[in-house]
Amino acid sequence: MQENVYGLLSKVYEARNQCIQQGKSNPSKEELASCAGMSVEKLDALLRTTRTPLSLQQPVWSDQATTFLEITADMEVEAPDVAATKHLMRRHTRNLLSFLNPRERKILRLRFGLEDGKQRSLSDIGNGLGLTKERIRQLENRAMYKLKQCLNTQGLAAYTDLLI
Repeated sequence: MQENVYGLLSKVYEARNQCIQQGKSNPSKEELASCAGMSVEKLDALLRTTRTPLSLQQPVWSDQATTFLEITADMEVEAPDVAATKHLMRRHTRNLLSFLNPRERKILRLRFGLEDGKQRSLSDIGNGLGLTKERIRQLENRAMYKLKQCLNTQGLAAYTDLLI
């Protein structure tokens, strides 16, 4: 629309009042457009642009608690709070793993799927590193113990439960 929307709305408001004064308590779109000096198409476009938006938190039906958000939510899109939590957990995990030597870090990253999302068995890790399954288990336990100690000394005891 080229003209000022507020100016056009003012014209429509005045036209509605004029129609009411002429005895038309509920004027049609055609009558309202004619009184306002505009086409019905222009009136429709104006009314579409000035609709009051609905809140997604608003209930769909007055007698139920279902909201518009619940019926329109895209389940493929991760919620912002979940994405932020995952980001923080990845950052904390990277920081914790930095306290380990490279071999221990590699073992834990493979064991828990931090490399590519695929968790590896002790045997698979051992084959890849040229070590026995038992040696990988020992190194994993030592790395987990180091992380637990690190959390306790760094004042992050709240994360200790994640390592048990």
